[in-house]
Amino acid sequence: MAREFMLLDRIAHAGSRESGRYESAAEDLEALMDSVRRQLARLLNSRHGLSEAQPDYGLPALTDLVVGSGDYEQAVQRAIQTAIEKYEPRLRRVRVARVIDEDGGRSLAFRVDAVLVSRSGEHRVCYETMMSGGGQFDVSD
Repeated sequence: MAREFMLLDRIAHAGSRESGRYESAAEDLEALMDSVRRQLARLLNSRHGLSEAQPDYGLPALTDLVVGSGDYEQAVQRAIQTAIEKYEPRLRRVRVARVIDEDGGRSLAFRVDAVLVSRSGEHRVCYETMMSGGGQFDVSD
């Protein structure tokens, strides 16, 4: 069941069923990758303490990562990897790496390489994240 669409995805797609046939995310690799991408965006844009059920869901407040850390980028990188490993069970062997893009490293961007587990097997996937000026992460695949 962990390899299917997230609950909100299933509810959103409930009205789009044609002739009683509805492919689950496990049957459609592209839909599964898109579901994971949306979940990663929700996860990385959530902050610790916002969920009573899971107080450590998301990332710590980004200002908290600066305190006591000599390397802010490395602290964010570790926080992203830890959150994904804990809260996205469809991804295995997660690796997060800092990406320096054409702006010379002025923006904070990371590449997430992982193995996506589906009913059809294991698939190597890559997602790119970039933090906007407002502290929000955009996630693309």
